[in-house]
Amino acid sequence: MSQPAIRLEDVSFAYEKEKVLEDISLTVDRGEFLGIIGPNGSGKSTLVKLILHLLKPQKGKIEVFGESIEFLKDRSVIGYVSQKANTFQRGFPATVREVVASGLYGKLGLFRWMRKQDWEKVDQAIEQVGLTSLAHRNMGKLSGGQQQRAFIARALVSDPQLLILDEPTVGVDAKSQEQLYELLTHLHQQKQLTLLLVTHDIYSILSVVDRMACLNKRLLFYGTIDEFAKHDQEILSQLFGEGHGTLSITLSKGQKQLV
Repeated sequence: MSQPAIRLEDVSFAYEKEKVLEDISLTVDRGEFLGIIGPNGSGKSTLVKLILHLLKPQKGKIEVFGESIEFLKDRSVIGYVSQKANTFQRGFPATVREVVASGLYGKLGLFRWMRKQDWEKVDQAIEQVGLTSLAHRNMGKLSGGQQQRAFIARALVSDPQLLILDEPTVGVDAKSQEQLYELLTHLHQQKQLTLLLVTHDIYSILSVVDRMACLNKRLLFYGTIDEFAKHDQEILSQLFGEGHGTLSITLSKGQKQLV
């Protein structure tokens, strides 16, 4: 039996005396698409930073593909797209191709030149996200949704086994959000990529994820959409307060759909 992609065991973290995460335990299987939802200040981004080893937990342990995150030999197995990726100003001097190529620098090292096969990988990653026609376009001239896809290509170019996205739809219009979720669904289903998506937009992710983790400093729910549907009112009240309402969810022939 293969090691899970991510395993957290009793993970806690605090900024000085402010507790942000308390006793978080969960397992993400290889090839799974996990959505993490919660209100602002619930600890979602902190959890991502812990998995990326940008922060160290005060308690508990974190493993990625069976290795302690502290001693993970090959960090290129994790691709990451931050919530502020699509914030380039007009006139930023890098092209899409150059930004995507920067995703290989960690593997190549500081003093290695890009080879022909490296540029081929860059072009393949750009094609994967549907930006081939914009490969030589200045990043600052792209829409927010196009910029976000370029940063997904940057994360993909090093062939990660796990892709983490932190609030990827912030500042992105509705049509681009739909295209982004279609892309992530393709990566999940066709490439068998393990995905971890952090968002506050519960309505959008229900149709694409395999499981959900509902976080508000503690893990309030962790399970499938079927399981969530049975307790949605209670869970949403704990997350967002009373009066948030309920979600009517139907599942037909394996398809997750809001009604």
